[in-house]
Amino acid sequence: AFAGATVHDIFNLLSVAILFPLEIISHYLYHLTKAMLPDSVNDGEEWEGPIKKIVSPLSDKILKSNKDVIKDIATGKVESCDTYYPVLCLDGIEDYKHCASKCDKDAGEEVGVDCGRVGLITCDKDSGECPGFFQNGASLHDDYISGGVCL
Repeated sequence: AFAGATVHDIFNLLSVAILFPLEIISHYLYHLTKAMLPDSVNDGEEWEGPIKKIVSPLSDKILKSNKDVIKDIATGKVESCDTYYPVLCLDGIEDYKHCASKCDKDAGEEVGVDCGRVGLITCDKDSGECPGFFQNGASLHDDYISGGVCL
């Protein structure tokens, strides 16, 4: 452990030995940071960093979590995740329109007839695509396994 800590300390010292003079001479780090930040940020405004802009579209192709399940359980609207299963896509077509569109209960729409049902893994509303781990007919256990693979 002591050897590992020493290597870590030497790395930190070398990083400072290289980056500090570079910053003093050229203000490289200042300009790099300024280029990554937006021009202005107001109170309550969220900033999406460059890493998230790169990683989010890629991760959404693999797994997209259904935040409505979490919200409904937290607010007591439903008691368990079982309400969302089995996953059901209309006509067997896996896209947002056939799987994840909301039912309008006031208009008399019924799950499985007029709209689909998704569980912990959902489809992307913007692109309309379902991620790689999405399965039509999935059970709660299937979604747990898919989520565990991605951890």
